[in-house]
Amino acid sequence: MSEVVAVLGAGVMGAGIARVLARAGHEVRVFDVDPAAAARAADSAGASAHDSVASAVEGATLVLEAAPERLELKRALLAEVEAANADAVIASNTSSIGADALAAGMRDPSRLVIAHFFNPADTVPLVEVVPGPATPPETVERMVALLTAAGKTAVPLAHQVEGFIANRLQAALYREAMHLVERGVASPEQVDRVVTAGLGPRWALAGPFEIMDLGGLDVWTSVADGILPSLGDASAAPAMLRDRAERGDLGAKTGRGFLEREADAPARFAARLAALIAARDALEP
Repeated sequence: MSEVVAVLGAGVMGAGIARVLARAGHEVRVFDVDPAAAARAADSAGASAHDSVASAVEGATLVLEAAPERLELKRALLAEVEAANADAVIASNTSSIGADALAAGMRDPSRLVIAHFFNPADTVPLVEVVPGPATPPETVERMVALLTAAGKTAVPLAHQVEGFIANRLQAALYREAMHLVERGVASPEQVDRVVTAGLGPRWALAGPFEIMDLGGLDVWTSVADGILPSLGDASAAPAMLRDRAERGDLGAKTGRGFLEREADAPARFAARLAALIAARDALEP
């Protein structure tokens, strides 16, 4: 069933989400504090650009918030939505803010659900759907059905956990990657090569539990006993990450991070990722 969807925030994520939902046949409206950004995102999606939150959400059946990751900003935006629209489901695209923190400032927290897309939103299939403390099961089911119909792989969580699923898994890998570099075992380039030449191709076809089953749980019991005690156990950002962030070496957005990056690196990566996902999907039985 077609919905009227308001996408609030027209950055990289918001624009991609708008394209996903417009391609699925929904009427999409886009708002951003930067009218030019809203216009660009709307043009790319075949959607309409709006100059206020109230205009975008009036009559909408679903509001998808894609504002920057700042709690007070998101809370203020959700309050505007509630003041202008009393009925729509409100989905937040947050990747790190808990649903309980967002819901705490709402008049009706039962309207809130998290729909965590991944960048690029119109390329990566996964969307994590996370209930808030008052979200009814039918709202989660509705989001999963809508996203599935839009061609996404929607994975509902039973309840909130910090970082959801994907970012927790990524954080565990990234922590160990930095631990290996800090210990002098390998360079960032060498760690990346191990993942792209070994782990990554397998993970494109099977998740960790299937990989363990394929390898043998007796083998993985021995691996876990032998390796887990020596893994890095940092409980905050390692110095090699924090130091770069503090001096402004932010990765692709500034041209330098752990590695040197050209200005078109994100676009080239997105194109390669789309081709890889298409090839993987062609292998599905």
